[in-house]
Amino acid sequence: MEFLAQIELNYGNDFKNLNMIRDWIGQVYEVTKDNKRFIIKKFRKEHTKQALQSVEVMTYLKEINFHVPSIITTLKKKKHFVYNNQVVVLYEYIVGECVDKIGNLFAVGKQSGFMRKSMESYSGDVTNHGYEFFIKRYLDIMKTKEYRGITKFVELGDYLWENVKNLPLGFIHGDLHVGNMFWQKKNEIVFFDFDACAIASPVYDVATACDATDYFDLSADNFKNGLKQTQKNVMEFMKGYENYFNLSEEEEKAIFYFIAIRHFDIQSTIIESQGLACVNEQFLDNQYLWLEKWLFGTSF
Repeated sequence: MEFLAQIELNYGNDFKNLNMIRDWIGQVYEVTKDNKRFIIKKFRKEHTKQALQSVEVMTYLKEINFHVPSIITTLKKKKHFVYNNQVVVLYEYIVGECVDKIGNLFAVGKQSGFMRKSMESYSGDVTNHGYEFFIKRYLDIMKTKEYRGITKFVELGDYLWENVKNLPLGFIHGDLHVGNMFWQKKNEIVFFDFDACAIASPVYDVATACDATDYFDLSADNFKNGLKQTQKNVMEFMKGYENYFNLSEEEEKAIFYFIAIRHFDIQSTIIESQGLACVNEQFLDNQYLWLEKWLFGTSF
């Protein structure tokens, strides 16, 4: 209840029904006031920079009428407050429907291209994500975990980065899966959760949106079916995306390299949030075998 009291101290009285709905980069809650729902997020201390950056990016996008949730200001007209050294942000609650990854990819692609184009005029600072973030972060975790198979992941990471390191850079959402978007009644797609936004290859967003493999399922069936559906997804996504940007042949091929790189990125985030014990060596062994097959046993 102490956190609820802090919310009322910063936003006014009569907030109630504080319920946690997710605990990841931060703790996400639903809260109500006067029968109106809101989302409030308390970021982990180590993600303060990401939190403040996401607030500024979302504020800018909202100002230019790109569809993102509104950030509710405090009584002091601030876009966040700090509680126990953690950034806290209150957001508009988005009422909408989940985006159908297969049926809505044209619209998702078009909105993604519009987001990237819109951010070209952004004058604020955005962090750069390169090898250190996408590859080395995971390798450092493996080193700390004393994983016996780290050498093969080092080689795999080097191979992946060699194939994407010279691609053009631009703004990325950084976590553009369908769980971070909603359809609204006006037939508009709303993007949210900009905590991982950065300057990197925009192909990363394309890969995230189109990836039809189940990250947590390393089975042969998932591999086979996921690859075929991913290829179809890319074709549909690009029909919308090409309203704003075209990809070079090198960038199109890199979509599949970035799907592999996402394994490094996602698992790093999971372990950073949940601790070293959340993954065992068997999973890492199976992950390597899946990635090896994806990269060297497949023709993109």
